[in-house]
Amino acid sequence: MLNYAIYYLGCRVNQSEVESFEDKLLEFGLKPSLNGKADVIIFNTCAVTNKAEKESYRLIRRVFKETPQAKLFITGCIVPLNKALIDQVKAKIINQDQNLLKYKDNIFIISSLNKNKLIDILKEQIKDKINFLDENNSSQNLRFKYNIKVQDGCDHFCTFCIIPYTRGRSRSKPVEQVIKEIETIKNNLISTSKKLNNEDIGIEIDLVGICLGDYGLDINTNLAKLLKEISTVIKDTNIILRLSSLDLATVDDELIEVVYNTPNIAKYFHLPLQSGSNEILKLMKRNYTVEKYLETINKIKQIPDVGITTDIIVGFPGEQDHHFNETIQVVDYVKFHRIHIFPFSFRPYTYAYNKLRHIKLEPDKIKEREKILTQRSLNNSYNFIKSNLNKVFKVLIEPNSLAYTHNFIRVKTNIKTDIPILKKVRLKGIYEQKTNFYIALAYEVKEQEQQELKKQNVITFSVS
Repeated sequence: MLNYAIYYLGCRVNQSEVESFEDKLLEFGLKPSLNGKADVIIFNTCAVTNKAEKESYRLIRRVFKETPQAKLFITGCIVPLNKALIDQVKAKIINQDQNLLKYKDNIFIISSLNKNKLIDILKEQIKDKINFLDENNSSQNLRFKYNIKVQDGCDHFCTFCIIPYTRGRSRSKPVEQVIKEIETIKNNLISTSKKLNNEDIGIEIDLVGICLGDYGLDINTNLAKLLKEISTVIKDTNIILRLSSLDLATVDDELIEVVYNTPNIAKYFHLPLQSGSNEILKLMKRNYTVEKYLETINKIKQIPDVGITTDIIVGFPGEQDHHFNETIQVVDYVKFHRIHIFPFSFRPYTYAYNKLRHIKLEPDKIKEREKILTQRSLNNSYNFIKSNLNKVFKVLIEPNSLAYTHNFIRVKTNIKTDIPILKKVRLKGIYEQKTNFYIALAYEVKEQEQQELKKQNVITFSVS
């Protein structure tokens, strides 16, 4: 029986894709490797920064050296869309290593546009060793979280971003297919709950996309309408729906209203800012101004207890101290409770790479700004937890006793479980500091207290 291993770096879209790859490999009768050494290995790579690309190649080379006879299937953003450049990826992996060169035919490079063909390509290479599972025994184990990719690609061509050149133009998954996937997950949840005789079992579904907010532009619909369709499927279930990163320009009143009015949808928005300076935003070719960004933020903040996080790039070519200070002003106004900070790096094919490389980057200045933003992120995270102390949240408990509130506070609970279950908890304090955020401490709300809360008509986030 063949073993497999899957590695991924980068975004939630990559994570979603490897989950679907794994489901297929299990269906073929392959077993997950326990030590990383396998007959079949898939790499879903990242190239959003220089660091991510280097890490991707470093990981592939290390694994290839350890298991040169394995068949390697490499996809993701280190693979250019231009077919003429694909051979360069294989050459960079081998890196003139004569031992690896002997096994070069074991490497298969698949672009992101052809990622849906990866499993077919893999299947062809192992077709004589596939042992399909019996349909009666093929029900997948229930995960506590599902990442469903509903959109891929990008049409925006921000001047710093390589993604449109590696993932192609924006394209949406048909509504019917999305609904079918969610219904399958729902049915699996219901059957598992019955099998284990446990009504508390729940799951989280995260909708992900490279430009999630662009969903539907190519199929005559939009994200808000998709959410309305999904809400009818997950109503009265133990399913929490969460949105991944959204482009500011795609967040309109209809979308905000759907999130606000749908009980099962987490009250949380991740809205990349990138810079708080209109001058830098224009150089980045972002499709909003600071004023428009804050206007949308003010609308979102009408949702009680809503959580808002962001991405910020530091050190974009031409960013001066006054530009960075403008970013700090926005951060202090919005009070993002988690900031993902990306030191700028030139990426091939982009406008910044082609036109702005003459501008010298200042590593020490970038590190200083990164440090300032990290401290702001920690301060905001601490204060956001403080503002939510003693509030009750219904959360999905993971096997490590950790959970996320609907507004994206990471919490450590006193609940132990081997299966994903929904429980009401009350935030009581700070548990642990991480790099750019704090984990809160939360305790289970006991049945007697829950009854008292009902009598007092205390509102908690609900999934039903």
